Amino acid sequence: MIHTLKTKTINLFAALALVTLFTTLQSSSCSNDDNVPGTTVGNVSGTWRVTLYWDKKDETNKFVGYNFTFNTNGTIVASNGTSTISGSWSETSTKFNIDFGSDPVFSSITSNWLKEEKTTNSIKLKDDNPAQDDKLQFIKN
Repeated sequence: MIHTLKTKTINLFAALALVTLFTTLQSSSCSNDDNVPGTTVGNVSGTWRVTLYWDKKDETNKFVGYNFTFNTNGTIVASNGTSTISGSWSETSTKFNIDFGSDPVFSSITSNWLKEEKTTNSIKLKDDNPAQDDKLQFIKN
């Protein structure tokens, strides 16, 4: 009887150890932290539009009519049909970098943004400086 109880206890601890090991390995294999900047973490194909740009106040109107295309080669193109501005972009598991250089309008969204949320239809970003309240949001067209 004591031998059977010891065997059951050992089997229970072994099963718990295996479950813990499996859970740890499973969660670590799902991490995107090893992504290289310039590669995508999820799909951003298609065109997108800015639905919110907040920089101490709502400045979304600067981007009305522009469609943004995030190309797989790391370039980004903003176009409203008459004007086209090109830049670059990259992404890691936590950051979304946009760089339009010194363009008078688009340099305002040039930043190394923190990702708040990213789905197949929306990208919600915030300034990576906690002292700033800047926000940038895209919705897929």
